[in-house]
Order: sequence, then structure tokens, then C-alpha cells
Amino acid sequence: MGQEASNPVIELRSVTTVSGGFEILRDVSVAFTEGVTTAVLGSAGSGKSALLKTAAGLVVPDSGAVLFRGSSLASFSEDEERYFRSRTSFVFQDAALWANQTIFFNIALPLRIHKPWMGESEVAERVRTTAERLGYVEGLAFRPADLSAGEQKLISIARALVLDPELVFLDEPASGLDEDAKERVQEVLDSLRDAGKSILLVTNDMGWVHRIADRLVIVRDGRLAAAGPYDEVVASEVPETAGLVARLRARGARGMRSRGAEESAGTVVLSDPEPPETGKSAGGAAEGERGT
Repeated sequence: MGQEASNPVIELRSVTTVSGGFEILRDVSVAFTEGVTTAVLGSAGSGKSALLKTAAGLVVPDSGAVLFRGSSLASFSEDEERYFRSRTSFVFQDAALWANQTIFFNIALPLRIHKPWMGESEVAERVRTTAERLGYVEGLAFRPADLSAGEQKLISIARALVLDPELVFLDEPASGLDEDAKERVQEVLDSLRDAGKSILLVTNDMGWVHRIADRLVIVRDGRLAAAGPYDEVVASEVPETAGLVARLRARGARGMRSRGAEESAGTVVLSDPEPPETGKSAGGAAEGERGT
């Protein structure tokens, strides 16, 4: 499926990335439209997380180019790099928090780096309101070890959002969250989407995908398998695309049954007929190496 995109916020052009002697991305060209929520899907080991980190500038491709609003990341000056990092944030699949620092320190870190002129009272208020927005009301003086895995994930999301970024990258943001926390994060992502923010999201949770994604990108064996509007991709009759969507829907349906749920507004898509199975950011720059 072709990828059409006017005003791309991020674009990959013929990107190939090699790790450990293997091509984890192979000649990938895809554009992510400004102000749009795009979900990146794929089986385990498909290269979807590598694509996200490459798009965010956390992984440097071996060939090809990554562009931010038309300018190559590789050609950025220090000022341009700083601008890019101040406008983007990354949520790692693991929380990637500073274990020896407080929750307050972790959330405030992007503000310290990119808005050093902010006063202490303003920083404290921004940290508090961002944490509360995600439903975290525990002590900010705690350290990550004092929190559950789900709470740590909420803190990592709060850290990514504290700068009010224009572009947010999220790698499996639902992992480790209970249903209440997932709902809160979904509501925050809904508000970002309504505000015209650009969101790039790696997830295999079709409930999330159905609720917030405008566009889908499917990665298979390091290659771009499909990209386009949500409705077009989920209705695709291309065997590998239809098969992946069917598997993800079935996995989501099993999860719903195991919770004894009859209906969910976030997973309406699961009741649709399934296609036949045929076939360095503001929130993560300082800890980028720790999360990869």
C-alpha cells in the first residue's frame, strides 16, 4: 500500500539499519503526517521498535535519511538538535527511569534540560499537574523502586509529556498498566490528538489502535508491509496484512474474554468480521542508551 503524506513531521527515506550483523530495517521509506496519530504494528522481532527509535533519532541508520519537517537529522547543527529534542519526547517500552533519583527528579528532568529559566515553583507545579493528569497521586519524593511497574510506566509517560511536546513517540505504552491506568493514558492521548499533536505509537493492542489511530504502519521482517489510513489498512486483502490484523484482533478478543468483559468502547473493532488468516528526545535524551 502506498504512503501519501502532505506536511510530514517525520520522514524515513530508504532507511536501512544494521544491528549485530542483521538488517533490522531494510530500505524503509515512510512519512508520518503532522498532527496525526499513527500506530506502528508488527509481530515480535518485526522491526517496529527499531523504526520508532530511528524516527526519533535514537538509532542512527546505516543508510538513508531521517527528516524532521523536511530537514535531515544527520545535518542538524547543535541548535537545531536542541530544538528537535525540545519539541519531541520518547516513552520507552521499559520505564527507563533514573533509579537513584526521585520521581520528581525524573519527571522534571526535561524541564531542567530544555527550560532552565523556569523557576522552582513553576517546575514543581508543572510536575505535579502532569503526574495528576495521568492519575499518579503518590509521593513525588519516592524512588522508582518504591513503585509498581505500572506506576513506573506512568511516570515515564509523565516525563515525556511535561514539556508539552509537539511530537510524541511511544513504544508499547500500555505494557504493565492495569485497565484503569490504560484508560487514563488513552484519555491523555485523546487530548493530545484533539490538540493537534503528532503521535507515533508502537502497540499491538487493537483496542488502542481502533480508538486513537488515524493511520497505520505495518512492519514485517524489517520492511514496510503497509501504510495508510486506518480504514484502508484494516480492510486490506493483502495476505500478510490481513493475517496480522486478524491475529492481533484475535489476541485482543481473548484478552477481553479472560477479563469477563462483554463490551468495551475501546475495543469495538474486535466485534468486526475478521479478515481470513492467509498467510534522543526531551523525555529520553539523557537515558536513551539505557532504553535501547
